[in-house]
Amino acid sequence: MGMKALFARGWPTRLGVWLGKWLPRWGGHATAGLAARSIATFKPDVYHTVVANQRQVLGPDVDVAVVRMCAYHVFRNAARSYYELFHNVGRGRLLVSQFEPPVLITPESQQYLQQAVSSGRGVFILGCHTSNFDLSGIALCQYMPAPLQVLSLADPTAGFELFNRLRREAGAMVTPISPETLRQAMRRLKEGEAVITGVDRPIGEGDAPVQFFGAEAHLPTGYIRIPMRTRSLVMTAAPFYEEGAYRIHVNPPLEMVDTGDRDRDVQVNLRKVLSEVEDLIRRHPDQWMMFVPVWE
Repeated sequence: MGMKALFARGWPTRLGVWLGKWLPRWGGHATAGLAARSIATFKPDVYHTVVANQRQVLGPDVDVAVVRMCAYHVFRNAARSYYELFHNVGRGRLLVSQFEPPVLITPESQQYLQQAVSSGRGVFILGCHTSNFDLSGIALCQYMPAPLQVLSLADPTAGFELFNRLRREAGAMVTPISPETLRQAMRRLKEGEAVITGVDRPIGEGDAPVQFFGAEAHLPTGYIRIPMRTRSLVMTAAPFYEEGAYRIHVNPPLEMVDTGDRDRDVQVNLRKVLSEVEDLIRRHPDQWMMFVPVWE
């Protein structure tokens, strides 16, 4: 069972929120380390999933000890991230200026976002599940110079809905994916606003395979048609824990290719996006919080 699968249930999330709210920071980090060591010692199925994902990202020539150490760091970083989300929001710290540790956006990223929004074309941000993407997503909603709609996992379970509630409490406009919320997202983009969604997590709905880190992966692909139809700008983004703070990195805007050959344009644009996502994940592979198999 993966960590997200565990939190998909209602009671573990409620317990996590309660512990995160009341544990002091040193206790939260100690608990995160203990959880990571336990997983690395007892090696449940999710451990082998993370090792396999890390192996694909790091490459076949990397020593197995390095791969296992990166997997351990994934679990430690994930547990710490959940604690800090629960600790901040649970204690009513809802403004980015109140978050501990700080959640910052790099100056060049802020500039890219400002320029993209100023174009009036709408901005479609495609993120990946790195570091504390929940707390950083809340922060990004506050840093954005335009309203930001968050397209989240469709049909959320009780646990995931509690995550969404925490995000909404902090001001994020979270909308689980559905035909209506997709139409809403397209309207917002046409009106010059912004939308964000994740693109690196398999959703198990039979998407055609794409190349990701040199191998076929069944990642979502339908999102690419949204900017192609709305002619909005596309930006890839990821947060990382660096130098004592979470830092949001956003790449310069991408223009979608439009040659009139729809099928070919979809493949070309997907490769442009996923190439940038790969580069983001490679910056800190041990902060890629992916607990489901990406490659068969």
